[in-house]
Amino acid sequence: MAFAEQIKKLEQEGWTKHPVACTMCGAFCGLVEMRKEGEPVSEKTVRIFPNPGHPQQGYCGRSAATMWVWNHPLRLKKPLKRVGEKGEGKFKEITWDEALDGIAGQLKTIVEKYGESSIASTSHTFSGFSKWITLPLGSPNNIGHASSCNAGGISGRHWVFGKGFDGAGKMEPDYANLRYLLLIGRSMGAAMGALHTLNIARANGARVVSIDPRMPDISYGDVDWVGIRPSTDAAFVMGLINRMIQDGTADFDFIQRFTNGAYLVRDNGRPLTQADVIEGGDKAKYVVANATGELSFRGLKKNEAGAVVFDEDPAFKAVLEGVAPVKLTDGTTIPVKTAYEVVKETAAPYTPEKVYEITGVEPGILLRIAKEFTNLKGVIDDGWYTSKNGTDVQLYQLICIANAMNGNIDIPGGLVVTAGAGFSVPSVSAGKGPNGEKWQMAKEKRIDKIVYPEASATFKVALQAAVTGKPYPIKGVFFVGTTMFHREANSQELAEQLKKLELCVVQDVLPQELVDYADYVLPATYFMERKEMAGVKWALNGSIYLSDPGLTPPKGCEARHDVWILLEILRRAFPEKAERVGYKECKTAEEFNKYFDAFTDKGFNKFLAKCESQKPGWAEKIKKDIETQGWSTIKTKKYNEYPYHKPFGTPSGKVEIYAFQSFKNEATEKAIAPVSGYIPSPAFTAPKKNSNEFILVSGKNCVTCSGLNMFTQPTRYLGDRTVWMNPVDAQRLGIRNGDMAEIEGIDTKYVGQARITVTKKVVPGAVFAFGFSGGNRTKHLVNDPEYQFVKEGINSHWFATGYAQPIFGNVANNSSVRIKKVRG
Repeated sequence: MAFAEQIKKLEQEGWTKHPVACTMCGAFCGLVEMRKEGEPVSEKTVRIFPNPGHPQQGYCGRSAATMWVWNHPLRLKKPLKRVGEKGEGKFKEITWDEALDGIAGQLKTIVEKYGESSIASTSHTFSGFSKWITLPLGSPNNIGHASSCNAGGISGRHWVFGKGFDGAGKMEPDYANLRYLLLIGRSMGAAMGALHTLNIARANGARVVSIDPRMPDISYGDVDWVGIRPSTDAAFVMGLINRMIQDGTADFDFIQRFTNGAYLVRDNGRPLTQADVIEGGDKAKYVVANATGELSFRGLKKNEAGAVVFDEDPAFKAVLEGVAPVKLTDGTTIPVKTAYEVVKETAAPYTPEKVYEITGVEPGILLRIAKEFTNLKGVIDDGWYTSKNGTDVQLYQLICIANAMNGNIDIPGGLVVTAGAGFSVPSVSAGKGPNGEKWQMAKEKRIDKIVYPEASATFKVALQAAVTGKPYPIKGVFFVGTTMFHREANSQELAEQLKKLELCVVQDVLPQELVDYADYVLPATYFMERKEMAGVKWALNGSIYLSDPGLTPPKGCEARHDVWILLEILRRAFPEKAERVGYKECKTAEEFNKYFDAFTDKGFNKFLAKCESQKPGWAEKIKKDIETQGWSTIKTKKYNEYPYHKPFGTPSGKVEIYAFQSFKNEATEKAIAPVSGYIPSPAFTAPKKNSNEFILVSGKNCVTCSGLNMFTQPTRYLGDRTVWMNPVDAQRLGIRNGDMAEIEGIDTKYVGQARITVTKKVVPGAVFAFGFSGGNRTKHLVNDPEYQFVKEGINSHWFATGYAQPIFGNVANNSSVRIKKVRG
């Protein structure tokens, strides 16, 4: 029976329907909660379904386990205070008042001694919550964990498409309309709405090729899996670009008109500008030439309405190659190349044979993929989990360049700019409150931006500062719903950093390993117990959603909303700073919900008024959509906008296949070339070939892998906490399927144990382990015999060095290890 029919049948039987945005991972997929009214809440009286028709229609193994988390036996129920040493995991239960007063007292002492910026807050999925302590306090240090997740992709997009087009979900493959998709290190384990849409396209004939060191679960069906050596993806992409150029199958018209490929580049690599060739010329206008050597200029300007538009002669036919030397304003003549020529020269060494030497991908496979990619106007997915080898910015820059070379930008079936709904809820930001309040922030810059100026969010800088005091000291951290030991690379280093904090507060649902290092552990509400309204994430069209499950914490659980916890601490330490966001004491959950939900109501009402002013009757339709289905589509994607009629956020406004942003300053010029070839990973020691040394790669599936779901009983039986090894390697080491092996980090020296799965689903020379699956070392708070399975296997971050890419701060999660069979 179809899900919609099941939901309808339950409604007819008296069950009530509630829209839900799932946060078992960061995708916020759309679900429906069906509740049997009049009976106690349990797995039997609350059922979870995909929300039919939702723009991000969810449902995977993680969301299916929703209610297994809600009333989990290990759920944190009462505030805890540390009684042993940090890392021992020894606590005593205390009251909420004792916890909040104790934390507030320590917070006040630290701030008075070291200043507001010595306090940091962090989360991955819930950074919108964690900021409610630091920003009203005046600290800039609300820092997420993009560095160990999607930062490589964000920076790669930024270098090609520019500001405003780099964020997660802003550029996406048009899954619904594509005919050919390359997944390079992308498993499609999230978002489920994207996978659902892709599966419809596959049913209609779309082809998908996965290029990955391990066989992701999407390849268990009709998806073509091409195994590749870890950290060599850039060589494959360069080989693909080279074939497109050599075979003449690249979209040269698109390259000439809509990229900066025709823009002239000086012999020092810098773009040639109008100021170089005309006295008093504009440094922001770039030079192109036609076949006769005539020069023209392309740049940006503002039109009468104040919008940024292209400033160029559309009739001027610029050439991509063979431009004569150019005379400068000082009278000298210099040789020039086009940006396209530089890309071509950079790609030229990557012949099919050279690519095979580096990647292990057979020449015939590369040639076939290159042909299919151009013939079907294919698209390469721009990534999700992209921080792996410490060279990820260059890789995702190349992926974006390859898409541009294929001319598939912002067209049906290509890499498109998604349509946002334009909806926002009043909230706190740096120096500004949700009601328009304003205050002076601390003078210090956000600490990760000092060390990594182009960082999306690199929280490891704050942790390092807890030890070194540089660039300035961090003394207290609030961790909000985040699995640090499964999130940050180099677990030993992380543990020592956590011990140095004077105040470590952890707010969570289940006892992650991080709790053992906390001074206070506070039970937080679960997404089934919170109301939220926001824009739908990672979807083609601009839509808004309501998540209103309506559950309360199970009996005996004193969990409170994360933001209430943070604001109550702030109020007790600095009541005047809590008033910056209009917060005064809320004793009950109901009082706080009234305070916090008012911001959602205000944002929604303002949004409705705007929509109604544009089209009478629209507001009523939106309200009805939200009431009946939990979501409403506001804006339908318009194709062929960027960069055909509207500029991207790059210096040129074009798709930059040769990044002018590399010349932003001396640091960026040193850190990243405008276009790069393959760079061996600097993040770990290269393993010896045909030995007991391997590159350990990690990834997720859509069945069990998440910080909460790893604790559930379904994961006990469905989860994979083994290490995969290719049969060729296993035979050489005398290892059989199911054998216990010792895994030692070549760089970190950490030693763990896991069972080996001997399988052809991983390439020779590499081993694979699922992330967020096992290796949880929480001590006394995970003592139930039924849940010891969470400690089985390894956590790949035990072995990772924590190397961060200069300037950008994306952290490498892959590592190199030695493996030997455990005897006896």
